[in-house]
Amino acid sequence: MISMFLNVANRSSSAISELQVDALSKQAIVTFKDGDTYAYGNVSTRAIVHLMFSPDVSLGFWVNNNLLKSERTELLNGDQFDYTKALQYRGTKYNKSEV
Repeated sequence: MISMFLNVANRSSSAISELQVDALSKQAIVTFKDGDTYAYGNVSTRAIVHLMFSPDVSLGFWVNNNLLKSERTELLNGDQFDYTKALQYRGTKYNKSEV
């Protein structure tokens, strides 16, 4: 399956350092300010699209309501999600000449 995580940019949060979402695979990766990173599966596609197109939505509010307190989402473990591969490209810039 193709993974297409997008960074949710231009938002500040007192608890969240970075949030990446993939509406196609219904997954989200959240990195908290303390450095802990978690991946969630079965995230609402509607919630992901709303987050991407609504710049006023608070990251903390979104993570609490759609990841932490949602009954539908599941925390993905190492068998379900390759954390090493996901974190390998974090913060790297796309270079078209290398593709």
